Amino acid sequence: MQQLRFQQTIEHVTHVSGRGYWSGRAVSLTFLPAEPNSGIVFCRTDLPGRPKVPAHVDYRRDTQLRTTLVHAGTHVEMVEHVLAALYALEIDNCIVECDAPEMPGMDGSALAFAIALERAGHRRQLLPCQTVSVTAPIRLGDEHQWVMAIPSRDPGLTIRYELDYGTESSVPKCDSTLMIERDTFTDSIAPARTFLEEHEARQLQSKGVASHVTYRDLVVFGPNGPIDNSLRFEDECSRHKLLDVIGDLSLCGYRIQGKIIAHKSGHRLNGLLATELNELAERQRLSNSSEWKSNNVRKAA
Repeated sequence: MQQLRFQQTIEHVTHVSGRGYWSGRAVSLTFLPAEPNSGIVFCRTDLPGRPKVPAHVDYRRDTQLRTTLVHAGTHVEMVEHVLAALYALEIDNCIVECDAPEMPGMDGSALAFAIALERAGHRRQLLPCQTVSVTAPIRLGDEHQWVMAIPSRDPGLTIRYELDYGTESSVPKCDSTLMIERDTFTDSIAPARTFLEEHEARQLQSKGVASHVTYRDLVVFGPNGPIDNSLRFEDECSRHKLLDVIGDLSLCGYRIQGKIIAHKSGHRLNGLLATELNELAERQRLSNSSEWKSNNVRKAA
């Protein structure tokens, strides 16, 4: 079982700046400490009133190749890498100010966010983390593409990602299994970059999307492997997909105790599992509350 851990926020303000992959717009992020039980909240400083968008699965909307949150008419997109860094580095409460709707793409990984957040330090808060424990298998998808959560005796969250685009794809088949740990995230998961095939990149740019992105800004696979680039890990592609799973599942709003196995899943399936985990957590919370009340009634009698 997962040991009790107190909530944490960052100790100091920290910043990251870059350009959005999709829009090409310059964007600056400012990470600020937040009060206990406030969770992760995005704040659009470029809009009147500085509207806020909570990082919660209730506000997730399906978007091509990225995760988008919409609340009260305000949206933020491509949030999965930022959220993965916050979750894996055990930062439970944080305000993320942004002056554009899209998070900076950086080098296609979460490394810049992880480094900035490590630099900001951690501050313990005197309230315990809320955890959802996977007590029975949850499986979503079909025989071709699926994601499931199963119980685990290992502490915290372990994720296995199985990537297979088929024999016709230039993206190599690979899989990764990693425990999501604060001490190893920045070295083992955060550097894994976004990837796609050359024909996909050309299709996107022909539509006027990501026109500024070069072969050095992410991993583009041609017939002979990465074009003008090299892999950081032999299994970098599955590690990046695993990174996406962390960010998407963090939207359930709880620390996760269990193991996730994802087979060719994407943001939609990951988001559906986050919803299932959120609902499971709510049932567990109500059950624990009822049990606590029942025990105290017996003691009083």
